[in-house]
Amino acid sequence: MKQFIGVLAGAALAVSLVTHVETATAPAFRSATMGTPAAAAKTLWITATNKDGQPVTDLQAADFEIKIGGKVQEVVSAAPATVPLRVAILDADQGTGAFQAGLAKFMQTLLGKAEFSLTSVLVQPEKILDFSHDGQELSAGLRRLGPRGRQIGSQLIEAIDDATKTIKHEDRRPVILVLRLGGEGPSQISGNDVREQLRKSGAALYVLSTAGAQRGAPSQARAGVSPEQSQMADSELSESSTNLGIILGDGSKESGGRHDQIVTSTFSDSLQQLAQELLHQYEVKCTIADGMKPTDKITVASKRKGVTLRAPTRLPE
Repeated sequence: MKQFIGVLAGAALAVSLVTHVETATAPAFRSATMGTPAAAAKTLWITATNKDGQPVTDLQAADFEIKIGGKVQEVVSAAPATVPLRVAILDADQGTGAFQAGLAKFMQTLLGKAEFSLTSVLVQPEKILDFSHDGQELSAGLRRLGPRGRQIGSQLIEAIDDATKTIKHEDRRPVILVLRLGGEGPSQISGNDVREQLRKSGAALYVLSTAGAQRGAPSQARAGVSPEQSQMADSELSESSTNLGIILGDGSKESGGRHDQIVTSTFSDSLQQLAQELLHQYEVKCTIADGMKPTDKITVASKRKGVTLRAPTRLPE
């Protein structure tokens, strides 16, 4: 009974927050074109946090050191990012509606400074809402991410692959946000292929996985299935798990994002922390020496002690 009451209370909270997203007064959403940068300059979106994980908001160009291929590049400018965000949200909640309330708060925090798309990833990815910054459209999309029948075996790799192909926009800061409970199904898609597509898109990949989302070793015992078939299925599942790990781990880090594993009770707080980081990103322009290649590693460091920077580690296209 207590659990049932808790679910009802959570649902009521979600409805309240969704209403806030719909009715909140937001500044007019404008296209913020960055302009045409100098031929030898590249823009990087960089997140700066202190030891407590809070945004650092007063950095100057002189506080950044950027190397590409091991060579120091000139930092031309550094300023708070004003280009609107473009956030593709992939909700792999097994149909529980577990992320609805936290997402409502997250979107409300960024309202007026971002556009969002919503994809439900139960088994096959289902686009709930294409990119929008309209409060009523976002509200309607959020309502569809409530409890909708529990299922496992989501095609999360396919959903991330799809998102990398639609997220890019010259007048936006692209972000892919994955929320997952785990239990993903097998996939034929290579993790390294998605990782490369993510680099080309220029999107930062952020992943919040609840504790226990990482699948344990699969069992080979299946009723009505031959040992050979069972072994093949387990091998495919294990390979898919490895590919997903490449995307969520290496892919997120290389993109300038991160993969956090959290407990359910801190999910909403973690999303709020992420919203604040995105609100306080820096737009940093640096020179690009002749002959630089996409495979050349980017390293970004702060000359100020106690500041952690996150940025892409490879050049986007």
